[in-house]
Amino acid sequence: MSSASENQQGEARIRELTAEFEKATVAKQLDRIMSQYAEDVVAFDAVGALQFKGAEAYRRHWQSCFEFCEGEGYFEISDLQVHVSGDLAYSHFLSHCGGTNEKGELQSGWMRGSRCWSRRSGDWKVVHEHFSMPFDMASGQVGFDLEPETQAGATG
Repeated sequence: MSSASENQQGEARIRELTAEFEKATVAKQLDRIMSQYAEDVVAFDAVGALQFKGAEAYRRHWQSCFEFCEGEGYFEISDLQVHVSGDLAYSHFLSHCGGTNEKGELQSGWMRGSRCWSRRSGDWKVVHEHFSMPFDMASGQVGFDLEPETQAGATG
């Protein structure tokens, strides 16, 4: 059984890794991004295939995303929540991500993200990741214009 202190240390480390992930994504540093994933990661991304099995498949996906968004990258995480219990943890957050187009204009939207973590060989690795964007069921349109709620009583 893990102690509260170990769980707090785990939470601090996952927050540190998440900040590193945010910076690496903006800089489009694929190796830094991929260093956080377990080899057997399963990812559900908002773009592309229904699922990605394994780090190599997810690496190819990240690479294609960076190639599609040729300009400067943008990636900001907010409302990060981290929960640790022993060698397992999960985190969830909102992310504002995108990139600049050929005219230098930012093309971006808010997404939801969640990550399941496992402590392996002394550090935390993402074993499952899920990014999604809300959509309107009636129109089928993705909610690119949605933003986090900021009024009193909003969760976050």
